[in-house]
Amino acid sequence: MTDLKKKILWQCRRGLWELDQILLPFVENNFENLKKEDQLLFQKLLQYEDIELFDIFVNKIEPKENKMKDLALLIVDKHMKNQNGF
Repeated sequence: MTDLKKKILWQCRRGLWELDQILLPFVENNFENLKKEDQLLFQKLLQYEDIELFDIFVNKIEPKENKMKDLALLIVDKHMKNQNGF
């Protein structure tokens, strides 16, 4: 495991259990497969407040920044597939 991935995993530990359940598996299973620009975008996403992330992932509210939309959709898609055993 790279130092960057360890750092990202630590940053994914949030104050809301629901976010931990979405973000940690995504990083464990998908972070290293993202393009470098998407990895940087993910790091920027982690700077959002917990309530903003909750709204994006659970309440399906679009992120403030358009370029975050595709990444957020990917994270939710991976989470749903993981929940359904795919």
